[in-house]
Amino acid sequence: MAEKRPNFLERFACEKQLNSVDFMKIWSYYDKDGSGYLEHKELDNFLVDLLCHRFGQTPSPDAVEEFRLTVLEKVDRNKDGKLELGEFAHLLPIEENFMKKFPTRKSLSRKQFNDIFMHYDPDGNGFIEGKELLALIRDIMSKTQQSVKLQDVEDYRTAVLRVFDKNSDERLSRKELGLLLSIDT
Repeated sequence: MAEKRPNFLERFACEKQLNSVDFMKIWSYYDKDGSGYLEHKELDNFLVDLLCHRFGQTPSPDAVEEFRLTVLEKVDRNKDGKLELGEFAHLLPIEENFMKKFPTRKSLSRKQFNDIFMHYDPDGNGFIEGKELLALIRDIMSKTQQSVKLQDVEDYRTAVLRVFDKNSDERLSRKELGLLLSIDT
């Protein structure tokens, strides 16, 4: 009997809508080569897990291929046969961009700032780092852009860390996030 492969998506099964941090974790898990795209095999791995999660059984290779072609037809805007971050977002139920709740960064209250920090620091370690930071930056960027590419998010993260990460630990503390959002913490 074949050993059952663990389904990565089961970790997020209880969520009605994914928050942006979990969305970035899922993206990073399936973008194995870090190219910024889900290409044929990576997309198939995602689709197998998605179909298995939804229907409780592993789909046939033909079903996966048919589903991949349908997905590409529906969400691959530039028709390059692979999905970029913005296109992938159409496949999962993601909560509304959390940053859209706040009209401008200059007018954030202390409570709003604390809400933002807690939202992007779900593990509660006092820092926004790794996928949390990518999710924050993706949400900031997608607030003003229709489609956000992973490379743009990573470039923005590099710039943010260069300017605001005062102790060069590759993460943002409350104070450093306050500098980014232009508020006094």
